[in-house]
Amino acid sequence: MGLKRREFLQRASLALGALGISEGPWWRLHSRYSTALAQTTGRKLALLIGINEYPDAALSGCVTDVEMQQELLVHKFGFLPTDILTLTNKQATRENIETAFINHLTNQARPDDLVLFHFSGYGSRVSKMINENEQNESSSSKLTFQNTLVPVDGVPPNNEGRAINDVLEETLWLLVQSLETTKVLTVLDTSYVYPGKSLQGFLRVRSRPSSTTEEINKKEKAMQTLLRDRQNLARGELINQNQLPGLILNASRDSQFATETDWNGFSSGLFTYALTQNLWHTTPATKLQISFAQATSFVEQLAGTYQQPKLKEATKQNIAQFTEEATITPVATRYQNILTPLLPASSGVVTAVEDNGKTATLWLGGLPINVLDAVKSNSLFTTVPSSDLNSNNYQFKLQIRSRTGLTAKASIIIETNTSQSDQEKQQFENGENSNSQTQKNTQTPSPNPQLLAGEVVREKIRILPKPTELTIALDPELSRIERVDATSGFSAESQVTVVNNTQAADYIFSRVRETTIAQSLSAPLPSMYQGRYALFSLGQVLIPNSVGEGAEGAEAVKVAVQRLSSQLKTLLAAKILRLTSNESSTQIKVRANFATITPEAKIVMRRETLGVSNEAKFKTNIEGVGSFGVSDGLLTLPVGSRIQCRLYNDGDHPVYFMLFSLDSSGRIFVLDPTVSNQPLNNDDPPQVGFAISPEDSVNMPPVISNFPRDTESFGWKLIGPEGLAESLIICSHQPFKETIAALNGELHQVRDDGLIQEVLNPLNVAQAVLRDLQSASQSAVQSSGLSTDDYALDINSWATMSFLYRIV
Repeated sequence: MGLKRREFLQRASLALGALGISEGPWWRLHSRYSTALAQTTGRKLALLIGINEYPDAALSGCVTDVEMQQELLVHKFGFLPTDILTLTNKQATRENIETAFINHLTNQARPDDLVLFHFSGYGSRVSKMINENEQNESSSSKLTFQNTLVPVDGVPPNNEGRAINDVLEETLWLLVQSLETTKVLTVLDTSYVYPGKSLQGFLRVRSRPSSTTEEINKKEKAMQTLLRDRQNLARGELINQNQLPGLILNASRDSQFATETDWNGFSSGLFTYALTQNLWHTTPATKLQISFAQATSFVEQLAGTYQQPKLKEATKQNIAQFTEEATITPVATRYQNILTPLLPASSGVVTAVEDNGKTATLWLGGLPINVLDAVKSNSLFTTVPSSDLNSNNYQFKLQIRSRTGLTAKASIIIETNTSQSDQEKQQFENGENSNSQTQKNTQTPSPNPQLLAGEVVREKIRILPKPTELTIALDPELSRIERVDATSGFSAESQVTVVNNTQAADYIFSRVRETTIAQSLSAPLPSMYQGRYALFSLGQVLIPNSVGEGAEGAEAVKVAVQRLSSQLKTLLAAKILRLTSNESSTQIKVRANFATITPEAKIVMRRETLGVSNEAKFKTNIEGVGSFGVSDGLLTLPVGSRIQCRLYNDGDHPVYFMLFSLDSSGRIFVLDPTVSNQPLNNDDPPQVGFAISPEDSVNMPPVISNFPRDTESFGWKLIGPEGLAESLIICSHQPFKETIAALNGELHQVRDDGLIQEVLNPLNVAQAVLRDLQSASQSAVQSSGLSTDDYALDINSWATMSFLYRIV
């Protein structure tokens, strides 16, 4: 007979007391799981699969993908650990995968349950002969292909004569379709088209060549027959992905390939890292499609158009009674949040507390990869206040000691928002248990603060290195002499470091090959560029403005490096500016709309900081702007579009701001801060720059004319070339005095838009931005007790919002 809830809790309390264990931490942990269970009417089930140890060609990031998902689902979305089943490496055979799906998901899931299936590993394609007689068509047969997920015991493609032992995509869809619930999320960090090589730049491809045989394992066929019989589906009846329940998140489009890479200290799939990292920062109002779009932006920055994640949303056919044609309507997932977070936006979670309560182990899966790389000794995090885990208003500061990959060790420092005696603080710092003293005074119990595993954390002080360096990897296909000359050439460049192939890099130095010319995003590169040197992303995407111009023919390595000197400074400046991104962590209350003026007036993106309440309404004074729509991928804008930002200050203090544009041409532009955003009534001196009063808003760039007559009076024009572009809005409660001084005399007008000008000394300006942010952070950093020679930036002293888009 089961215990009633109250009786269970009473017995647990007595047991804890008998063991001498304080009830406070246990009750807080119990409260978390009670909250998780109370906020959902159904269970949350997950099956996570990751395979690195393929016998013929190993991968390295798939098991990490599983770990990232597991930490996220448990600590952010309230999945019970017992409801998550993982199969990794040797466990992930074809039979085990399919059996686990049936036993753990199909047999347990009920109509209101949430189900998540994740696969990281190789994908492939197998040929399939379709007899069209089965479809009551002609008597001929045709050859087609179907996708497969490769299990650890999948037959290598060069092993002729053996039946294919993959999980056929058709089988996966039959399994998904067998679920009773429509709340299904399928995440596939794999791909099916093999590009003829296992590496794309420094990215490993998660697909392998198609098998030379058409024979399918008999057990796989039997599984399909079983699933079809259970669902009353005829043999040969096609499964329409658009009618499957829930959402399907693919790491790439069907004709592309998914990739993984080695970061500093760990490996992962590009897509899984980007997706899980963004999901750590979701709120109940955040739709999954928004997190997916942000993840897509990250992937395309590294892989370009080689890998573009795709979201497939379930649809169903509703056939009207008196119409001949079916109408397709979405299943109600776009308007509901299929993954609802139970805890606030965060950077990670405490996974262990050690050393008698003095040391914590942190999982930092919520940090963008560039920010994660910057987490060094002295970086400061804090626990996130929540009603269940901080019922006594205690907060803990966590000062980083060391970090390896996604895991960090931190010293625990206590804070409190209520009065607390020095004795209690000293007891905590000494690791003493004040439980005995607490028991002596039962009427006014003194809390014994203890940090618990499972508490989520957020950045408090960001430490950025002084100076920041740009890291360059050399293409392994370069000759030894080329590599020696390149290393020598880059060593002469200030703040540029050459790293070996096992370390993560910002860019790759390589030759321009024939394939680079053919795959150029904009107009085809002149053939004379072949054989020259240039910079590439990790996914072998050519970096704009890095190919030399001039006479036809090859160039010497050292000449090429010298030629790149100016562009290296621009790329380093862009890296520094991106390192300030913190919209998901800062409490400064600002938000922004990103809108097109032409060819159509509408809001196309929006950003808001953590400090802005979820109920805040987005407004705009751009006449005719439509409502914001969720994009399922990276925003694309045609060359010639006019765009404009509108910034809102929802706080109670003035906000100063800068607008930078990282152009698709490889240059950096800025909204000239010497031009007032309030030309008629602004008495601030020019060196103060742009400012917004509390509860006010402003267009960027501002409209100088009091009587604008046409669209040319608004925004700025995208002049191309084709490629990625990014706009960064950096806000602070203090003026950007050093930044404005650095810009003085260093701007060049190259456009018709007079207020948007090219920065001639971008590195000096970016470093001045860091000095301004450090000045704004001085008071908070001093109160934290930190001492460092690097930049120490209080996360709540500034806000940087990013808008990434592709110009086509």
